[in-house]
Amino acid sequence: MAELPGDAAARLAAIVDGAEDAIVGKTLDGVITSWNRAAEDLFGYTAAEAVGRPITLIIPPERHAEETEILARLRRGEFIQHFETERLTKDGRLIPISLRISPVRNAQGALIGASKIARDISDRRRGEAKVESTLRTLETLYRLVDQTGRANDRRSVCDAALEAIVRGVRADRASVLVLDEHATMRFVAWSGLSERYRAAVEGHSPWAADAVDPQPILVEDVTRSDLGPLREVVREEGLAALAFFPLAVHGRLLGKFMVYYDRPHAFTTGETRLAASVAQHVAFGLARVASDEAIAASFERERAARREADAARREAEAANEAKDEFLAMLGHELRNPLAAIVTSAAVVEAHALEPGPRRSVAAISRQATHLARLTDDLLDVARITSRQIELERQPVDLRTTVTLAWEAQRHRVEAKRQQVRVSLPHPPLMVWGDAVRLQQVVGNLLDNASKYSGEGQSIRIEAGLEGGQGVIRVSDDGAGIAQAKLESIFDLFVQANPTLARTEGGLGIGLTLARRVVELHGGTIEASSPGPGWGSTFTVRLPLAVGIEPAREESAPSPAVAGRRLLVIEDHEDTREALATLLRRLGHDVQQAATGAAGIEAAAQRPPDLVLVDIGLPDIDGYEVGRRIRALGGGTALVALTGYAQARDRARSKAAGFDAHLVKPVTAAALAEIIDRLAAA
Repeated sequence: MAELPGDAAARLAAIVDGAEDAIVGKTLDGVITSWNRAAEDLFGYTAAEAVGRPITLIIPPERHAEETEILARLRRGEFIQHFETERLTKDGRLIPISLRISPVRNAQGALIGASKIARDISDRRRGEAKVESTLRTLETLYRLVDQTGRANDRRSVCDAALEAIVRGVRADRASVLVLDEHATMRFVAWSGLSERYRAAVEGHSPWAADAVDPQPILVEDVTRSDLGPLREVVREEGLAALAFFPLAVHGRLLGKFMVYYDRPHAFTTGETRLAASVAQHVAFGLARVASDEAIAASFERERAARREADAARREAEAANEAKDEFLAMLGHELRNPLAAIVTSAAVVEAHALEPGPRRSVAAISRQATHLARLTDDLLDVARITSRQIELERQPVDLRTTVTLAWEAQRHRVEAKRQQVRVSLPHPPLMVWGDAVRLQQVVGNLLDNASKYSGEGQSIRIEAGLEGGQGVIRVSDDGAGIAQAKLESIFDLFVQANPTLARTEGGLGIGLTLARRVVELHGGTIEASSPGPGWGSTFTVRLPLAVGIEPAREESAPSPAVAGRRLLVIEDHEDTREALATLLRRLGHDVQQAATGAAGIEAAAQRPPDLVLVDIGLPDIDGYEVGRRIRALGGGTALVALTGYAQARDRARSKAAGFDAHLVKPVTAAALAEIIDRLAAA
């Protein structure tokens, strides 16, 4: 390297000293010769403290061999790029860094030292760890929901719980105990516990059998906790930390779920939340199994004694209603964590990530979206079965219905390179119905056609007028349906090809929903197929609306509105934090409140342009919060953001003064659209 003139050298020194990355010069013997300000900030040593000392000053002893290898490569004239390692700060902290090391030569070209650029990658590592943790949590819960949903006895539910908790919080051991008919805690499943220990602690419970809303109990260090007569038993088993999580449904205690560690363990918020979520799903699973066992027992009694047939039938019907209630409750309880996951994934995806984390975030988004769709289907089935669904009828052009449904499914179909031909009539094809529900019917039929068709196969969508009725027909060249299943294919949880369905995903409820929605519109739906391997056709027939003209096309949307003052009132911490982060990334000024009272106070002190309100708040319900904020005056827009999605819920939010009603989880695009529209208005 040639000697630089004085001014050039000074400018170069100023650039180096002002650089954001740490830049360090050293000799071939590893002695520090230069040390910029970023190096002082990163490692804690001033230039006066570092220059003249060996570079091993910041290298952990166990990594000294790295420096030997680096110096050897430098002597060979090699450049070292993106070398990730750890270095030691003045206060003894280890920090992950990425190094770029270049050889330095004098005017004669002789190698005289090296220049090292160090960048702190702690934030990146934390981001990667968070993505990995979120993905592991999502996978754990997804597997648990699937396994407990398919389990047919208590032991299977509890075994699934053990696998989930050991995987999720990396516990050393775990166990599940359930109250028997005498209200005594009994082991059902365990991992790593001796027979002597189980015999000693069975029957013990930190909560009374009739306890209402029992809470988890964490013991981070057995030696410092009062476990009474069980303390010595626990210590002799080699357990150093443990936690009790109640298994409860509707406040009723069913049993307990326990995790153990062989060393003292400080439980993190994430671990306790995941363990509590697992416990909740296990409790739901146990309740479902109990419901299934009750149904089986009732049918067995019916076969054994005909004279008890009427009583047994009533009991079975009650158990089925409890099962539907369980499905609806499970779907609703999944909405809050799904909202947090979907929103958090959108936030992380907005950052520049390397390919590995980017794929992980994409996986989170895909699986969370899939879970959201399953949740919506479960809730819809429960509502339709219990006759709680209401149609919002209006004039609907079936051409628009088909077009919107196809656009919503396009990404899935095109991912399989399937060919879709859409045939629509020129004149309007008007019916009197619920636009959203009819679009859901066509979307389910398209999804079904794509699922049971291979890559590159054809799908056809037609709409037209036949016999004085509006007809929508979806055909494919895929797996086809056996003649014996053409009627039962519309029954709940029935699938034409269960093996394929497990590969593609789904619960076998899409066609059930389609049929019941069509029937609510006074129409019919039927399936036809030449047989397995020859494709299938689904035909929907709906009565026409006479004398109805199609609505005029709406004007183009207003340009995006950013920089608005927003208030988020949400008691679920993960959802609230993720939502606030996403809204800030969209350019808005965001306040947060965890309770209704705090939200009303925040709105009074600093009136926002728009408020997002969760309905299920712990102190004041969201409807009352909306009424009180509306009473403050001003032009604040109100949006309900909730897991309650029935027509009566929407009517209540509208009556309370809300301008919009969004159901969790909400995509970033949908959220931005509603904010832009209301802010522009």
